[in-house]
Amino acid sequence: MLTRNPKFYRYGAWAVLGIVFALICFTFLDYGVTWDEELQSQYGQAVADYYASGFKDMRFAEIFNLYLYGGMFDGLAAVVDHYTPFRVYDTRHLLNAVFGLFGLWGTWRLGRFLGGGAVGLMALILCVTTPMFYGHMFNNPKDIPFAAGIIWTIYYMGRSYAKMGVPTLVKLGVILGLTLGIRVGGAMIFAFWLAPMGIVALLPLWHRRDAVTAQAVVRDIFLRAERVMLPVAVIAYGVMLFCWPWAQQHPIMNPLRALGEFSNFPQVVEVMLDGKSYLSTQLPWYYVPLYFGIQLPEFLLFLLGTSLLFLPKIWRHFNRPQAQTFSLILLMVGFPIIYAMIRHPALYDAVRHFLFAVPLACVVAALAARAGFVWCVSQFDQRSSRRAIAGSLMLVMGLFSVTQISIMTQLHPYEYIYANSFAGGVRGAYGRYESDYWGSSFKEAAQDIQNLVAGEGGVPAGKIYKIAICGPWDSAMIYLPPDYEPVVANEPAEFFLSTTRWLCQDMRPGKEVIRVERMGVPLAIVKDLRGGFEHYEGNAHEKKSAN
Repeated sequence: MLTRNPKFYRYGAWAVLGIVFALICFTFLDYGVTWDEELQSQYGQAVADYYASGFKDMRFAEIFNLYLYGGMFDGLAAVVDHYTPFRVYDTRHLLNAVFGLFGLWGTWRLGRFLGGGAVGLMALILCVTTPMFYGHMFNNPKDIPFAAGIIWTIYYMGRSYAKMGVPTLVKLGVILGLTLGIRVGGAMIFAFWLAPMGIVALLPLWHRRDAVTAQAVVRDIFLRAERVMLPVAVIAYGVMLFCWPWAQQHPIMNPLRALGEFSNFPQVVEVMLDGKSYLSTQLPWYYVPLYFGIQLPEFLLFLLGTSLLFLPKIWRHFNRPQAQTFSLILLMVGFPIIYAMIRHPALYDAVRHFLFAVPLACVVAALAARAGFVWCVSQFDQRSSRRAIAGSLMLVMGLFSVTQISIMTQLHPYEYIYANSFAGGVRGAYGRYESDYWGSSFKEAAQDIQNLVAGEGGVPAGKIYKIAICGPWDSAMIYLPPDYEPVVANEPAEFFLSTTRWLCQDMRPGKEVIRVERMGVPLAIVKDLRGGFEHYEGNAHEKKSAN
């Protein structure tokens, strides 16, 4: 759009990826342990032990319901942890972020495949500056690796439409298998891959060519399946089984059982939506679109809305493989969301289960920006007008990026709690939508408790301070020394530590001495339960984000 030199966009993309990699290296230690990570870490070690024991240690099947998930990421993290100087959770965060970076790279490649260098670079920038994706990159071991796998699977499926060579099909099979080795629900993409190929095969009948019969079309579809889909399916299935110990026990039935469990997942928790509390199994139909509407940046939403207007123009620029790939993207984004709106499966933690849709949405948004740019240019003949339009687009992208980076800096390391201006920002969304639903702010709270007690001279010799916790125990206790002991939230204790989810902070009275907050929104609260608060009057320790 701005220049026809492909090197400009390629170097720009590598610069963005390089900056993100540097940020990962400098900040991955800032992220706290989430609600799920203790079990995920145990599962990963159990998966590693299964292989190390020669397939005899079956402990992986006893860790909650995690056996329903493949062990690709968790098992890999357990192995990598043996070779890093960090604690296991920090290793996991670093590896998680690397998977996120891999997904960003795939976003650029897919955008470039569909629309050239400018579209690829813009899709990359849009994804990097989407807080709900970037924030999850560091400590979401299910949804971020899965999203990265989906973006690369679609990329290689698109390449297969253009050229069904052996290297492409092998890469596709491996990537798809690794993706299924995280979450078997990704198998739906296989059906989506077939749909555009089937439509192409049926086109001769549509045009009523006399030389083409229905039998010939059916034969062509079966040949495509035999030569393309069958080899990919075999490779993907083998890779998936290698990553998934539980599936190895019954290679056909167990994956099918997992699919059935996920379609009727029994997890029941309270979920906040627009100021009302719902059970995760009884959500209104608009749960997913509303959460996307308040958690995606405004500019990205604008471009997605524009894509509906410019859809014919977007389509007009595609060759056949690109059109098939774009159809695949629309199916992969649209079908799961529509399914959730109709079938009402159990959902919680905002829309983290749909993170795979974010990079794909960024690609669609970038294609809409290109279509809008081409349309604007077509209204003018002068070269100066083209430059003015290109400059305006560049200015808008620059302002958007700076604004988003500023917000993400203020939220760090809780970028995933972001809410856009339609929800009144993070402050306006507080109490109406989920914020720190993973309790990762407990790391900061635990460190502040130690600082507070150290200022008093430390924990008295021979004494253990009990901390009543409303929220994820592990997210706090791994950052506290042995002279702190967790107890149930309503038991006697020296301190009360709570998340602000489900109004936990109102469970017990006490003097608030620590508050972890970002942009004026409290994420974790610590109250002193020791009685006699004179020492703390006018001296509450609050942890606030830099403004």
